[in-house]
Amino acid sequence: MSSPAYLLIDSGTTRTRARLSDGRRVLAQAAAQAGARDTAVDGHNGRLRAALGELVRELTHGEPVAAIIASGMITSNLGLYEVPHLPAPAGPAELGAAMVVRQFPEIAPQPIHFIPGVKSPAAGWEDLPAGDILRGEEAEVTGLRSLLEITGGATFVHYGSHHKAIRTDAAGRILGSETTLTGELLQAVSAHTILASSVLPPGEVALDEEAWRQGLALALAEGIGRALFATRLTQQMLGRDRQVASSFLLGALTAMDLPMVERARQRGDRLILYGGDQFPQILQRYLEAGESHSTVQRVEPVTAELAAVAGAVAIYRQHGRATAN
Repeated sequence: MSSPAYLLIDSGTTRTRARLSDGRRVLAQAAAQAGARDTAVDGHNGRLRAALGELVRELTHGEPVAAIIASGMITSNLGLYEVPHLPAPAGPAELGAAMVVRQFPEIAPQPIHFIPGVKSPAAGWEDLPAGDILRGEEAEVTGLRSLLEITGGATFVHYGSHHKAIRTDAAGRILGSETTLTGELLQAVSAHTILASSVLPPGEVALDEEAWRQGLALALAEGIGRALFATRLTQQMLGRDRQVASSFLLGALTAMDLPMVERARQRGDRLILYGGDQFPQILQRYLEAGESHSTVQRVEPVTAELAAVAGAVAIYRQHGRATAN
């Protein structure tokens, strides 16, 4: 390395990425299929630790970097080191001040700076609907606000293993969030249920918008469970191919996300959609076709990819300011 750079570790449910960056560009990157799900299944984080060590060695070649920064599920009880969530509202300044620094010599010669997640607390059944937790998206949202030059409040709708609606104020603080299991459920029903023979892997679907709308309509009218099984009926009774059945399935699962999106839309929030495959594109068209008081923007993949990097470095710099005072 000709000059020091930041090493960003972004670990999620199924995948861990490591990227060298100057805070605005990715200089080099590598990834491993290891994450929180492996720890949950194995009962220990040995697979994640091994993957992290390999990624760090691959990108740094033993040379020092400006800092190693970790975010996402790596900071959970299913990750490398558990860091307590910060209660909302929390933004870059609060996250930076609450960063935790720990040493793991078997993974890296330098300490790792862990960014905490953010939670919307719930004390009882009555306020459980408003409760939520997130890890990793706090860095993405911080980065997106900077990259997109957003100065006002906005709700960010994240698509990945889990789908999330994250509300922020003009100061960039996370005010609250909502999460659905839609992404993981798509993977599970596509590969591990009777639907496996009727649909394609999610990344191979060329979206049929009419089938998507039919799946959404049936789920809203009859429930998710009935709509999921009807995915098989599109093939068995209607004679449609797997592309159409897959689009119907995506529509059915979209019904899981609409309540949280509709709440943001009713508030008149500016909506920023990012991540995922077809979900952000089709939802943007759906929202713009209806009556909405919200501005809807879909983030280009290249910008979304930089979000966690830019946000993690910005939060780390806030950590430096907090520890200097």
